[in-house]
Amino acid sequence: MITITNTPNLTGVTISGDFSDLYNLVEAFHEITIDEYSEKHHRYIEISTRVLGLCYDIRHAYQGDRAVELVDNDMTEDKMKWHSIIAPKNNVYYSCNYLYPEMFFIMLAMNELIELRIKDLTKTKFIYKEALDKKVIWDETIALIRLFQAEFVKCVKDTFSEASFARWLNLMNGSYTGIEDIAGQYVDLLNIKYINMTKEKRLKNLSSMAKRITEFRYDNDHKEIKEVVMEAAKEHQCEPGAIRLRGIDYPDDFEW
Repeated sequence: MITITNTPNLTGVTISGDFSDLYNLVEAFHEITIDEYSEKHHRYIEISTRVLGLCYDIRHAYQGDRAVELVDNDMTEDKMKWHSIIAPKNNVYYSCNYLYPEMFFIMLAMNELIELRIKDLTKTKFIYKEALDKKVIWDETIALIRLFQAEFVKCVKDTFSEASFARWLNLMNGSYTGIEDIAGQYVDLLNIKYINMTKEKRLKNLSSMAKRITEFRYDNDHKEIKEVVMEAAKEHQCEPGAIRLRGIDYPDDFEW
């Protein structure tokens, strides 16, 4: 089962699971995201690319390129005797870390991509009760993504105060965020700002980071970045996501 916990310095979260857990999650990510060559849903390609950034780290985790730990599986000598087998007493779990502001963005992006998948599965333009449609309710891809989101929500609930958590849920589940219009460079800016905070300051600013991402349209930093990025993309005839802004650079190393 996928588990998500805070990193020691609250820089982000640790995503853990056995090989099958993480492999199936990666498959679900690939299934729900929009391919860059797709003729449909072109406006969702940018957020899909960032979701696949998380997918990249999770894939490398189950390939053994990140952290590995042994987790007790409750196997005992008596059980082995009863079943006449010799079995390990631990399961191998793989894990990777991911930044908190980026995870807030991922949650919103997944909500949009799930809604898009529901529309595609039911051949409808608007969602009313389509989430209960027989083509949707048993859809494995949506179920796996929702399970991943639910684990992150549990982690946030254990971190926030009750009031802050209630406000955060409202932010994450607003009726319309239009997250597909966000400038990815703005998310990078928030990630870097967050990395440069102390642990105490991170805790105080977690909810405000989530608020800035959900309400990006009203943020002056986003407006400025969006204008520069769109102008540069037009000048260089490329996708906005390909633009790199000077001064927005991730540190080579930092403590999780």
